[in-house]
Amino acid sequence: MYRIVYTPRAEETLRRLASKAPHIVEGILDKIEWLAQNADDVRHERLRGHQDFSLHCGQYRIIYLWNRNSETIVVELIGKHDEVYRELRSHP
Repeated sequence: MYRIVYTPRAEETLRRLASKAPHIVEGILDKIEWLAQNADDVRHERLRGHQDFSLHCGQYRIIYLWNRNSETIVVELIGKHDEVYRELRSHP
């Protein structure tokens, strides 16, 4: 199983979401846990022009880095589809 690391930005998003929609946070955390357990078998979707990958969870996207050598997944961004991709475009 891969080790999961959250950036401060991702942690803040989860905290904010937890106060409004805990069921969404539960689904996101379940999806990240699933990824950590199945990372070697998943077809990772690299974002065009970025080193990051995207994981879909309903209308939310989880943007992460995957390092097979260190067996680490770094969750960088979490947010609704349009918000996350807009933020990525503004920070190439």
